[in-house]
Amino acid sequence: MAQSIYSQSLDSLPLKELNNEFLKGIQARERVVSLKKIVKTDSVQLSLYKDSIIPNFRLALDTAKVEIVRLDTKVRSQSETIKTLKNVLKGGLIVIALLTIGYIL
Repeated sequence: MAQSIYSQSLDSLPLKELNNEFLKGIQARERVVSLKKIVKTDSVQLSLYKDSIIPNFRLALDTAKVEIVRLDTKVRSQSETIKTLKNVLKGGLIVIALLTIGYIL
């Protein structure tokens, strides 16, 4: 009698493992269905956003190019102003130096 009970427990162990594997397979199939739905939804959203993302990106690039040109022009203008002010300052210093020398002599 003890042998038959031992035999039953050995036989039922593979069935439990098989049932666990079947459960894992069922859960995996359910996940696959859910993931396919997510992929489909993401694809639809991406196609909708793609139509607005690309034009917005191009508009941002065009705006940036215009801003770069504007800022470059401003930098060049201010650079010319600085050069002019340096020359005026040098001329003023020369005049002051000449006047000081003339006053001393």
